[in-house]
Amino acid sequence: MEIKCPKLSPIAVVSDDAFLAGELSCALARRRRYVCVLDGPRLGRDDRDAEVIRRTNALARLDARYIFLAGLSPESKTVMLERLPKGYASEVQRQQLPIIAAASGKRDAATLRWGRDRIGLGVLLAMYTGQLIVFLDEASPVQPVASRSGHLVVCEAGEPLSEIIAANYAFSLDAGLHIIEQTDEVERAQLLQAYYSIDAPGVDASAERKHLRNRLRELVGAIDLPKGGSLTFITRQLPFGAAFPERPSTHLFTYPDLGIVVVNGFTAEQKGKRGTNVAVLVDPEKVRAPEIEAAAKLLPERGMFVRGYRGRGASVRAISEMVDLFPYDLLIFATHCGDASGWRWTYDFRDSEGFDRRLVTDIAIGVGQTDDADMLRVLEFIRFHSLDGVDWNDPVAKARLYVGTAMRDWAELKKANSLKPVHKEKIGRVVGSAAMMMWDHNYIAMPRTLAAEGSPIIINNACVSWHELAERFLFSNARAYVGTLFSVSDIEAEEIVVRLLDKYFGKSLPHGLWAAQNVVYGAGGDRRPYVMTGVYPQRLRVTKEDIPGRVLSRLRSGQSYWRRRADVSRGYDGRGNKNFDDIATFYAREVASFEARWFAPKLARNTSGDA
Repeated sequence: MEIKCPKLSPIAVVSDDAFLAGELSCALARRRRYVCVLDGPRLGRDDRDAEVIRRTNALARLDARYIFLAGLSPESKTVMLERLPKGYASEVQRQQLPIIAAASGKRDAATLRWGRDRIGLGVLLAMYTGQLIVFLDEASPVQPVASRSGHLVVCEAGEPLSEIIAANYAFSLDAGLHIIEQTDEVERAQLLQAYYSIDAPGVDASAERKHLRNRLRELVGAIDLPKGGSLTFITRQLPFGAAFPERPSTHLFTYPDLGIVVVNGFTAEQKGKRGTNVAVLVDPEKVRAPEIEAAAKLLPERGMFVRGYRGRGASVRAISEMVDLFPYDLLIFATHCGDASGWRWTYDFRDSEGFDRRLVTDIAIGVGQTDDADMLRVLEFIRFHSLDGVDWNDPVAKARLYVGTAMRDWAELKKANSLKPVHKEKIGRVVGSAAMMMWDHNYIAMPRTLAAEGSPIIINNACVSWHELAERFLFSNARAYVGTLFSVSDIEAEEIVVRLLDKYFGKSLPHGLWAAQNVVYGAGGDRRPYVMTGVYPQRLRVTKEDIPGRVLSRLRSGQSYWRRRADVSRGYDGRGNKNFDDIATFYAREVASFEARWFAPKLARNTSGDA
């Protein structure tokens, strides 16, 4: 059953008050339109400026004509108003709801009374019945809201604002909504680790897959699967779709930035939006990758512009620069992926509150070349192991631990290079590092942005490539990510990708992935390594445009922007920002190469013809 992408409401809501966001959603609801709800920027993070920029960029993609700031802290409200264009945003309080409802044609609408739990169900029910909603201190009904389109949204409790976003998402798709209990943090980690280790020596892979499938279905509980329908799972981390092979499915994460990910997916599928016209293929030749050869043949036949990084060309430096800065729409990886080996470092220090602390961290690194032959660029992936002898990944023990300023003090001391480890040891695996093997070293994907501030689709055909990288790439603004839960053979990888790029090209990506796995692994089978993340109605598709001309224009714009930033930074201290210089140099190199490859021959032909 086809699920069409909804239109977008011209009004968006930025809120940290889930109840007020739910009330506004009901007041603004219109059938087949998506009301965007974003959480406020997390200003306590070190990257607080980026938190604001991510939200303003999402609102710009949405092309919202008006933005309601509802239930934000004074500081969050102030920084959002400063960054948004004047006249586009204003603070909204609860007493203004009747005015907003009247302006939306709901002056005389009835009001649904609902409790303060399972609030997504109440909001969706009110939307479908044309009512407003009020939240009271009473028990909420537990019955799910039935689907009207064949699509069902399954949302995990625990993040109230995510339930509101799930309700808006479901309403825009005429979908149903089922709320499941919040999963246990420790069990989540254990289940993900079980998928990661499914191919380890001594593990009965088939039996383990069946066990995991049964446990995930137990966590979801009894749900009414729409006949011939489809599913979106909005949960913290778990790949529930792998446990429901009888229906096509996709996943979204309740945290962080659920609202932004939904915006990225829906805006890309609006009428008149350009398609996935530019593809990048990455093959460092560390594994057999026949799917890259197939993609290199199939995609140009579709009218797509294809760039390849192969062998020595797929170095850590080249891929790091490309992932962040080149304007692509589709990125396909084919390499080995897995947690890297590394080191365990122990730090002893006194925090700013006067407490003596011992922090143990696990560290993996990715290494890239630079233009300076004597200098390497090193990216550290750091995972906290323990603080004062308490396992950092034990939520029960950590809840009893006084953290205070310890973590922030450690970060500041390390940044100032005034703190050295008192002990170092090698370890075989840094959990969560998710390193992808390039030609020269491990690439640890921690992108600042993707595709020159774009929102691409990522297909990562590496083994065990879903666990950590789905969250990282979506946080960096990918609109969809396809990865694997465990190892796949080169034959499987080729068969899946070829079907996605050939027979199922132009179909909704979750449906295409489901259908491809049915062919390769058998319908309803427990071996379903591929998992899709992103909104359901999005596709691989091509639209007409002057692709080389557009790419060159984007490259020139990037060169100009980053050269200006580099020049401004030099004005402060005479030395400038090396990162800005490096990015400007990348764009200068790309502009020269692109002009020579695509435009110099044309200019030569034109000149010859004129003569």
